Amino acid sequence: MKKSFFFSIFSLCLCASVVFFSACQTKTDNRVVLYCSVDEVYAKPLIKQLELQTGLQIDALFDTEATKTAGLANRIRAERARGRADVFWSSALLQTLLMSEEGLLEPYDSLNARDLPPQFRGKDWAGVGTRARVLVTRTPQSFDVATVAHLTGGSLKPVGISNVQFGTASDWATTLASRWGTPKTLHYFRALKTSDVRVLPGNGDVARQTAQGVLRFGVTDSDDYLALQRQGKSLVLMQTDKDNVLVPGAVSILKNAPHPENAKKLFDAIVSAQNETALTKQMPGVFSLRRLNQKSNWQSGGVDFSFLMNTPRDNYAKWPQTWRQIREPLNQIFR
Repeated sequence: MKKSFFFSIFSLCLCASVVFFSACQTKTDNRVVLYCSVDEVYAKPLIKQLELQTGLQIDALFDTEATKTAGLANRIRAERARGRADVFWSSALLQTLLMSEEGLLEPYDSLNARDLPPQFRGKDWAGVGTRARVLVTRTPQSFDVATVAHLTGGSLKPVGISNVQFGTASDWATTLASRWGTPKTLHYFRALKTSDVRVLPGNGDVARQTAQGVLRFGVTDSDDYLALQRQGKSLVLMQTDKDNVLVPGAVSILKNAPHPENAKKLFDAIVSAQNETALTKQMPGVFSLRRLNQKSNWQSGGVDFSFLMNTPRDNYAKWPQTWRQIREPLNQIFR
């Protein structure tokens, strides 16, 4: 009787333990850690949608406006020996390409990425929407500035740019160097420096100071320009006719991801056409990589960006080597 009683109690406790640990395991099994440099205010609603779509518990870490993509990329490098994150959703491409060369990314061929144009897919990354580098001013000018290359004239100052060691400004400088060559690009940035260019922490700062009249011209991102527009600030978009630059976002799975299967699931969801469409609607100034040749793609925030349709499609394979050639000279120019 006693044996039977104690056996029953033991069985109940064992069953309760199994149920408890199974519940814990189920809760842990759907976890995935995301490092994200897309603006938190826009990314958070999208991440909630991705959680509903995938059933994953997405623990997201964001970074600051000034360091953004480079800051998170350096964190990933520092954690290389013991990775904490599974997926990197970057608002710019250069750091993803550099990490790919450094062996920090896990190769993955997602079915959801196969409808992207080939140049926006790599063995271990895929593009997610794109922003554009744009030239802005406070009021319409009595003359035309056809390209950013014209900004080195002293009569146009003060001109503002964000720090070229970080964020989309790095992608911008790398793009110019891949098109113009290193000598011409460094000459251009030296000329900007000589023209008393103002180097600000972030693109949002460039847009704000241009709208305030502190700067005569500013080179910023399409989303930062539209953010000021929505606030009713005086800011005019210059329809430049060449030297335009697109900066794609990217998603990748990190090497030694703690939750590899969940990482693939999240990658698939982020790179999907469904999420890209949601991103372009949620974040004005972001354009679809799948519809670059459609004029309707370039209408965002009530502004016509269709002058960007003929922006060259760059050879991203060259970017890491190009960046390594210009990074330290740019640092010396703007130190």
